[in-house]
This record gives sequence, C-alpha cells and structure tokens, in this order.
Amino acid sequence: MKRMTLEEWEAKYITGEVKSFDQKNTMFIRPLWDPEINRRLENWSFVGEVEDTPGYSMEDLALRWAARRGTQIMQIFNTYRPNPSALATAIRETIKEHDPRLSSIEPYRPPEGRKVEVSDPERITNVVKKAARWFGADAVGICRLDRRWAYSHTFAPKGGRQLAVFDGSKVGKGNSKPQEISEEYQYAVVLVFAEDYDMMKYYPTNIAHAVTSMGYSRMGVTNNYLAAFIRNLGYQTIDGTTNAVANTIPMAMQAGLGDIGRHGLLITPKWGPRVRMSKVITDLPLVPDVPIDFGVTELCLKCEICADKCPSQSIMKGDRTSEPNNVSNLRNTLKWPINAETCRMYWGRSNKPCTTCIACCPYNKPDNRFHRLVRWFTDHVRWGDPLYVKMDLWFGYGKPKNPDNFWEDWNPTRH
Repeated sequence: MKRMTLEEWEAKYITGEVKSFDQKNTMFIRPLWDPEINRRLENWSFVGEVEDTPGYSMEDLALRWAARRGTQIMQIFNTYRPNPSALATAIRETIKEHDPRLSSIEPYRPPEGRKVEVSDPERITNVVKKAARWFGADAVGICRLDRRWAYSHTFAPKGGRQLAVFDGSKVGKGNSKPQEISEEYQYAVVLVFAEDYDMMKYYPTNIAHAVTSMGYSRMGVTNNYLAAFIRNLGYQTIDGTTNAVANTIPMAMQAGLGDIGRHGLLITPKWGPRVRMSKVITDLPLVPDVPIDFGVTELCLKCEICADKCPSQSIMKGDRTSEPNNVSNLRNTLKWPINAETCRMYWGRSNKPCTTCIACCPYNKPDNRFHRLVRWFTDHVRWGDPLYVKMDLWFGYGKPKNPDNFWEDWNPTRH
C-alpha cells in the first residue's frame, strides 16, 4: 500500500476546476424539483411491498426498515449543520419553550470559553479516533476540509421531508439555500462502518438491503456521539451524517480510508465497498491522514463485473473519464461516473432494493487470511489483475445466495 501526498492524489483524480455541488442535483432530491425526473419515476419511494417470495416476505421487509430507524431518529434532532431541517429546528424550539433551561437537548456542555488544551495535535487526534471507534466506527480517518466537496447549496422540500413527493402535483415545492461553512472549520473526521458480508450475499433482496439500513443507523448514532464528544471538548462541529453537507467519498479518499471503484463507491482495503460513511466537520485542530493507493484503479480497469451485472446498466465500461453523464455528476473529477438517473429509475420501476454492485465486487470479501493474501497480490503484483478477475468468476463469489432458508440459517454477527 502506497501512501500518497495530496499533490499526487490531485494529479490522479482532478482534471480541472471542481466547483462545489448543489445538493439539489443529487439523485434522491432531483425528483422534488425536477418535473421531468418526477414524471419518469414510476414509484418514488421504493419502500417495497410484502410478497410471498423468500427475501421479500413481511419479516424481510420489516427487518430492512426497522434497521433504518437509528438514522431516521438522529436526523430528526440534528440541528448541528448549516440550514438544518425545519422539523429539527421546530423540535428544538418546542423543547426550549417547554423548559427554558433546556436550550440544548444535551445534558452536558463545557463551561463558557473552556476548551481542551491542544498543544499536541497528535495526541488529541489519537483521542478522537479512539473515541470514534469506541462509539461504533470500524475505521476513522482525518482530512483537512476541502471545500470543493462541501455543497454550495442545500435543498429543503416543503414541509422538511425528503419523502414528501409521491405525485407530480407537489414538484417544485421547496427551495435551494446557499450553504455557508465558516473558515473556522478546517478538519473533517471521516468514519467507516463495515457491513455484514454473509447477509449482503442475499442481494438484491430486502435481507441484503437491511445491511445497508443498519449501516445508516450505525453511522447516524455514532456520528451523533462523536460530534457531541468534540463539542464537550469545547469545540464546534457540523454533523454530516448520510449525504448531508458534503460529498463523503472524496473526503474519505483524502482521509486515507480507501479508493473509488468503477461502481462509484469507496473501496476500503479491509471490507471493499461493503461500507457506509459519515463525517464530522470541526474546528478542533487535528493531524490529517494521507490518501492511499492499493491497486484499485488498476484492478477496476481490468474488471467490469459490476458493469456487466448492473441491472440498469448504470455503470460504464472502459477507461475513466472526467465527463459527466448528467447534472448528478461532478465535472473535472477523473473516475467512472455513475448514471444516477438510470439507477434511480430502476429502483422506481422495481420498487425493490438492489446492492448488486456492492455484492458482486471482487473486493467484497471476508477479512480472512486467504483473502488478505489475495489483496496483497492485487496491490503488489498488479500485472496479474486479469487472472484475479477470472478467479473471482471461477469461484462464483459474486453469485447471490438463495434466501429460502435465511431465517432458519441466520446466525447474526456484527459484520
């Protein structure tokens, strides 16, 4: 594994000026204001329906959405960000009206003007990383806040709910508001949460998507813990759970947590793309990590498994490009840009989850001795990449597992 300088990372991934992205152009928000996108969606919510098919039963669907509750609850109370939702602000004001002493729902804040002493940034960085892992993160990285990845604007649908639009009559009922992050905020703590390998093999069912949901809940809760911890040290935070505030993948890359793959996802050295990410932006002085190179770009150039198996054909083949597919891609970033429109339309048509590109990726393997050895070869013997891809197909790693006996066979584990 090679440790890269930021200048080397810039040369590998940036081809020109990168302008901050407007959150309204993310594919989960475009249907709220773009009539054409809304019209093309046959089902806006992709909540799913109960079926008499293993993987889509009432138990499976219940597991999928129960696992999402952690992040939903955390989002309701999150006012530690620019342009917090109307619902979060209203809840906080209601609490204050009920009891003026409750200016914050947090039971402890340090005395006014009191901050932890930071003469040794390496020590406090180590403290923050240990706290983050104890709170629930599987990996932690630090980067300087690169404001190119922060959203230029945030979009608030009318009523403050992202899932507010189910028909074209409500499209456009919202506003895009400039997002301002003061210069005090110079660092981001990026958190990675590994997901269960065995459950992910049941893709594209609700069982596999329950893993995704649990990842979101774990990161919502842990992000909240870590942000509160840093505030309790006397410093400020912006809570960037899920896709709020900024694009997380380039921040995770700069924080040394992984590299971007053909499927547009972060690939980590230990868990591949089977992770969720969040970030806490802060003014606490920290020591940044550096980007890493462990052969992802080279292997993805030889491997097109995710592109072949993508049911919506939203993953491009061939070499990387800096040309976007549509407004949901950043310009001047060298990668394999995903066609988020066709991906989202597929979800709308099927009203089911997917997770195919994660599950079939050759980097999605259990962290055992054999696969650590293979990962060493993909890093140090890169000329063998075509063979590694063939071996993955020969052994059938990317094939979905039959969910018929899931509830009888399931032995719950953390990852």
